[in-house]
Amino acid sequence: MPGTRPRRALRGIAASAVLAATIGLALPLSAAAAQQPAQPGPVSPQPNPSASAGSGDPKSPAEQKPLTLAIGTLPDKPELAARQQPAAAPAPQSTDVEKGKAAAELGIVAGPELLVLNDRNFTAAMYYAADDLDKPHPLEPEHQKVKEAAIAALGANDDECTTFIRTGMAAANKQDQQIVAERRKKQEEDRAVKAKAAGALGIKVDDAVLSKSVYDFIVHLELNADNHKDAAVKEAARAALKGTAEAQWTFLTVGVFDEHKKDVDRLIQEDKDKTEAEKAAALSREAKANAAWHALGIKADDALLNLSDQDFVIEIWNRAPRDTEVHGAAEAAVRSRNPADWKYFIDKGAKEAHLRDIENALKKRDDEYIRQIGEIRTRAVKSLVRPALVAAADAALAGSPVDRERFVRVGQHQHLTQSLRAITSLGPDIYLTDSNGDAVLKEWQPGDRPEQAWKIEAGLSDPTCFSFQSVTRPNNYLHWRKNAGGHYRAFVGVDPSDGSNAFKVEATWCVRGGGNTVVISPVSAPNKYLFVPGVRDDEGTAGPAVWNVESPQPPTPFDRRYASDQKLRDSLGKPVRDPVLDKDNLGYREYEKGRLYRTRNDHGDFVRTDVHVVYNGPVLDKLVEMGGPNALGGKFNDQAPAKDGKGQVVRVDRPRAGGQNLYIIWSQATGAHEVHGLIGETWAKAGGETGPFGYPTTDESGFGSEGNRFNHFTGGSIYYLPKVGIRTTRGEIHQKFASLGRHEGPLGHPVGEETTFGTEGGRFQRFATGSVYYTPKTGAVAIHGEFHKKFAEFKYEAGPLGYPLNEAAATSDGVGRYINFSQGGGGIYWHPATGAHLVYGAIRGKWNELGAEKSYLGYPTTDEFDLPKGRRNVFQGGRIDWSNDGGHTIAYKVLTMTPGAIALRGVQSGRCLQVAGINQDAHADLAGTEIWDCIGGAPKQIWDLVSLGDNKYALKNRNSGKCLDLRYGDLSNTTPIVQYSCHYGSTQQWEFTTAADNTVALRSVHSAKVADVIGPKTENGAYVGHYADLAGVNQRWTVIQVSTTK
Repeated sequence: MPGTRPRRALRGIAASAVLAATIGLALPLSAAAAQQPAQPGPVSPQPNPSASAGSGDPKSPAEQKPLTLAIGTLPDKPELAARQQPAAAPAPQSTDVEKGKAAAELGIVAGPELLVLNDRNFTAAMYYAADDLDKPHPLEPEHQKVKEAAIAALGANDDECTTFIRTGMAAANKQDQQIVAERRKKQEEDRAVKAKAAGALGIKVDDAVLSKSVYDFIVHLELNADNHKDAAVKEAARAALKGTAEAQWTFLTVGVFDEHKKDVDRLIQEDKDKTEAEKAAALSREAKANAAWHALGIKADDALLNLSDQDFVIEIWNRAPRDTEVHGAAEAAVRSRNPADWKYFIDKGAKEAHLRDIENALKKRDDEYIRQIGEIRTRAVKSLVRPALVAAADAALAGSPVDRERFVRVGQHQHLTQSLRAITSLGPDIYLTDSNGDAVLKEWQPGDRPEQAWKIEAGLSDPTCFSFQSVTRPNNYLHWRKNAGGHYRAFVGVDPSDGSNAFKVEATWCVRGGGNTVVISPVSAPNKYLFVPGVRDDEGTAGPAVWNVESPQPPTPFDRRYASDQKLRDSLGKPVRDPVLDKDNLGYREYEKGRLYRTRNDHGDFVRTDVHVVYNGPVLDKLVEMGGPNALGGKFNDQAPAKDGKGQVVRVDRPRAGGQNLYIIWSQATGAHEVHGLIGETWAKAGGETGPFGYPTTDESGFGSEGNRFNHFTGGSIYYLPKVGIRTTRGEIHQKFASLGRHEGPLGHPVGEETTFGTEGGRFQRFATGSVYYTPKTGAVAIHGEFHKKFAEFKYEAGPLGYPLNEAAATSDGVGRYINFSQGGGGIYWHPATGAHLVYGAIRGKWNELGAEKSYLGYPTTDEFDLPKGRRNVFQGGRIDWSNDGGHTIAYKVLTMTPGAIALRGVQSGRCLQVAGINQDAHADLAGTEIWDCIGGAPKQIWDLVSLGDNKYALKNRNSGKCLDLRYGDLSNTTPIVQYSCHYGSTQQWEFTTAADNTVALRSVHSAKVADVIGPKTENGAYVGHYADLAGVNQRWTVIQVSTTK
């Protein structure tokens, strides 16, 4: 019978597998643990806490309860452990007879070595026996259903293993035999279709040709068909070869005969020896031959071809299988009495019905393929380690019927290779690699990397678990090296199988997990986990290493990130170029709307490789201008919206350029600029783009020769000065600073931070060559240059001036400039010829009264300075003195006197200044002075002018030869003016200054007071002293030029 096989003893084809399973699976548990039922879903065995390595039960292996090898969680991780179910009484084991019948399904004679096994181990032995039988033809296994049923039973519980032996194996084997029979039937059908097609054309074929694929067989037909006799066939064959697999099959089953009929019809018409009647008869016979082929799949004999149209249709109806489209179409024609309907059936109807039958058969077959693929996919998903098979199943389900047929036939056995991606702190693209026997972690590299691929097979010692065979070195497996240590860690190598049971156990791994990650544990130690140095775990708390099972050819890091994030795909668009990589496999890939960058991110205590997104636009342009992420160093981050939603930002943590972070940030108003270092930290701590500084308007830049740096922002500026650190400007003061050109303007760079002053809400900030003051009344006022220097001399706002009320404004002449201040009516005036000087108080008032710089005084040439009894400002054209000793604030010029001798006549008295005393008394030191009637030529009234420079003079009396002096230098008002031996000291120095009506005041250089007729008196003998200048008439004198000298 089809599907039967010769019976064989265990020593035959499956002996080694059975024995291996016998020893490898008979691992003892305590009685209590052995009696626990299997948990629902993926669970792990629950070990007996009292059991220890090396301890054993005295029972023989055959009497001991075997280890329940189920997929699940580590028993000591309560958050992963499965729910416990109440224990149930175990079902009776199968009998030796039942085991013998089960083994016989595979043609095995069950001897004592099989019959001694408990049901669980016997089930495993049957799996390995079936697998050994399939190994010679892995793409067309004949025991797939038996293996699947065995794994399902082993993954469930012991009762299911018993059921498998009693009934499940026979049922599964029956399915396998049906599959094999259908496979062979289809193969024979395919060969028959090919043979008929070749026969129709008279082309001889042998088994080798019939074994060709459909495509290659059509090529064979096209090459061997006659160029003239089979012209239509050859043309249709070439067209089919350019089409789909479905089109090629349709050509082989239907098209070749239709095209052959066209060729025959053409040849009949070309036959000049036949009459038209003979040609018509020949064409009719050919039409019936073609219909017979379509309807019955036969080459019609003469008896059938010579029938009338009606009889031919009736014969087809009689012969065609019931419940077929051909039979239905023939019956419809038979029921008709219209000859046209008979002819239509012969010419077209039989073919059309034949095509519908083919479509129905293919549809039924495809539905079965879809069902089978769904089951295969479900098992692959549950396995947790066959995503490539899941993807292949999805592709087949989404593909054509031909794709599904191929997947069921061979594809499901071709996608068992995967890669294992480690979860590490080094990046998402680290793979378990066979490095000539060492299991190591290596980073993704472009190109084909078979050393990172693993063929995932049913476990060598337990088919419910898995073994990982190296693709580059067949028969080498991930092998638990127990002597490598590790409490929970199971260190591994990639070692060749020695066929021993111990190796098979150590190379078998069970898998648990969910989502995209799995934990891989030794079959004999479910509380341990596969470990390779570099993978992330926590052995102290049994936090296991986790792995991703992926395609055998790992995706590029760019494709991984892109495929994992739908929002990212939507925002980036499609890829437009292949990745651009450097020697370290870092670089970028371009998409329609941006780039993905692969970067080496420095996390401080470790370095990790990641993929990050930057979108087309100013941010990307700036990043490229700066050399890209890998030139910046640090930890790169995705481009993201700014905090206020009005911009975009890329942040780099700990960049190579310095500082905590580097930012590339863009807004529509400012464009894209970078901020980093101490400037970036200051900006970020203040709130970044939503803080007082706002968005940057420049990149960080330098100025000067001392390493100074700055960034400007919409709301301020931040400066880094190596000698002092960070300085910032913001608000109204910044606006003034910015309006003047920032550090390139007259203020220079900030040297201090904004500071409050006064009680009016005032603030100020110092700059290298200026200051900016702000009050609610004045707004922001800048002072710089000579004004600022002068302001600084007077202690800024803490001095007598207060704060500036205005910026430097032009004076009336358009040459000078001035700034007014808040206190004392003060102002600083500047003129190119005089520089900047301070004028304030009463002196400022007097000056303004006279017309300020428009007056004869012009611009100040000095600041206000102290006098012995007051204050003074010197101007271009004179002075203003302020007295604190009873005088007025007086403006005047200092006169240059004509050299020679003079007499001084008092304006009020009309009398002249002379030395008091008679005879020798008028020659004595300290002799006083007085007024007396003017006597022309009187020596006592004549004073010789001795020029002391700078318009200072000594007055030497013609009579005594002594000089006019302030007695004892006493500064008090009314102190007498006397004569004294000439020494030309300050008490003997006098200035002639202007007074009203072209008169003069005689002003002491020592006291700055003026000669005064005390009283005021006008009679002879009234004495003269000095007094604070009151501009009084008794203080005014008329100069009488007595003589001149050259």
